[in-house]
Amino acid sequence: MTVTADWHITNAKVLDVFNQKFVETDLWVTGDNIVFLGTPIDGIATQTYVAQGQYLIPGSIDAHMHVESTTLAPTTLASVFMDRGITRAFIDPHEIASVAGAPAIQYMLDEAGRTPFHYHVMLPSSVPATNFERTGAALHAADLKPFYDHPDVGGLAEVMDYPAVANGDPDMMQKIADALAAHKTVDGHGAGLTSEQIADYRNVGIDTDHEAVNAQEAAERAALGMHILIREGTVEQDELAILPAINAQNQRQFSFATDDKTAVDIAENGGVDHSVRVAMNAGMAPELALTMATLNAAEAHHLTNVGALTAGYVADLVVVSDLKTLKPTRTLVSGEWIDEHEPVLPRPFATNLMNVSLVEANLVLPLKTGRAHVIDVKPFHIDTEHSIVDVPMNEAHEFVPNAEFAKITVAERYHDLGNGVGIIRGLGIREGAVGTTFSNDSHNVVIAGASDEAIVQAADALREIGGGMVVVDGQGGVTALPLEIGGLMTTASVETTVAKTRELHTKISQLCNVDFDVFQTLSFMALPVIPSLKITDQGLFDFDTWSFIGIDAE
Repeated sequence: MTVTADWHITNAKVLDVFNQKFVETDLWVTGDNIVFLGTPIDGIATQTYVAQGQYLIPGSIDAHMHVESTTLAPTTLASVFMDRGITRAFIDPHEIASVAGAPAIQYMLDEAGRTPFHYHVMLPSSVPATNFERTGAALHAADLKPFYDHPDVGGLAEVMDYPAVANGDPDMMQKIADALAAHKTVDGHGAGLTSEQIADYRNVGIDTDHEAVNAQEAAERAALGMHILIREGTVEQDELAILPAINAQNQRQFSFATDDKTAVDIAENGGVDHSVRVAMNAGMAPELALTMATLNAAEAHHLTNVGALTAGYVADLVVVSDLKTLKPTRTLVSGEWIDEHEPVLPRPFATNLMNVSLVEANLVLPLKTGRAHVIDVKPFHIDTEHSIVDVPMNEAHEFVPNAEFAKITVAERYHDLGNGVGIIRGLGIREGAVGTTFSNDSHNVVIAGASDEAIVQAADALREIGGGMVVVDGQGGVTALPLEIGGLMTTASVETTVAKTRELHTKISQLCNVDFDVFQTLSFMALPVIPSLKITDQGLFDFDTWSFIGIDAE
């Protein structure tokens, strides 16, 4: 047999993901595909790469993530990921779509096509996520269907509106039907759901879930046929709790996802490459951990030619010298070495949706007795506790923040339609305020602070920069990171973004006595589809009763 190739990669230990072992062999690449594994009788290659005994592994895959959570533009993030041996990601542009609708999805697809990195854009299923918050856009089945003709669309993103599924909502059922008709994946979102409710998801064709938070949930859902995307993000760190659920029989039903990770976290720790290291440090064999990050993730989304190093598969591969660090020596994406590519600069997305005005009168929180419903933060988790406790108030029976309890507000930013006000414990804000327009899922303005004056100042600063992240210190000084792409992402470089974000964190550390990412935690306080007590622009929302409640607990 004669093999003619563009690249002959020799003297390598190649990961066989099907048998989970390394094999000393050669690899032959033509165009963007692997055409042969082994030593042919006659092989001719234009160029040869001698791996010098290093390991060859498939490019890692992030099975579910939101680019917007990184605050980086898609092209910027692509370069960061490829430098870490990540070559593919399934992304849900729910955040930017909630701000600007179908044009935002098209922007993400256009930007995805400008980089060698493989972005699979999952169409947002729930914009708005619920009718309990006001948002910048609404997407119906008819709005999404034309996008399935685009080759970079991977399916329907996390279906988070369980009641719509359980009740057979016609528009939701049509969204799912359109994805399945296009032979695409439908991702789930099973936060807090029972096995019976997960079965409702399975019955309509939903077959992945990234919301398992412990081994029991993961094992139960895997047994129901769900593919478990093990989440290890900046706030949501569920991996170590889930790993005990994996065994020899079900291991093909698990892969890795970051969901929501900051630029600083990725720069310091990595993306799904970090997930692989977490698994290996917990005792998992490197061969299995790498298979979960590659072949398993591809199979979860029904890709039959991705995630393995053998003939017929896309030539996405990483050369590494050390399996403990997984630091790439070189990375090949679709048959091209990325170190030979010039960086792709992001393009702007022209939209100005910061129509919000907030005054101190909007923040007054009257109390009857001083006993109130309080959002209790759970560090490193996106869910909260719903507490009923005594809180401080003044002689006028109005809530007064202190070192234990802060005031939190969510203000609708698209048409200046008002704000909700509540009480939050666990952020440790002693003075000033912290605010952002990155607030899942509708991305209204969310601010927590120690005084009404500081909260108003934070809102004014966010409006002035067109959206982003701000910290107001105790003396009224403002530190800000503008996120000019819809108030969610920046066109700045990763180096600039990381440096500015670290500056914000330093400022926060002077205001708050906590060891977790306050911005990331704050961004989930307005997400009513996650337990237990949250706040939207319309008020306090109780997940367990699926309804709004007042502040007073009598």
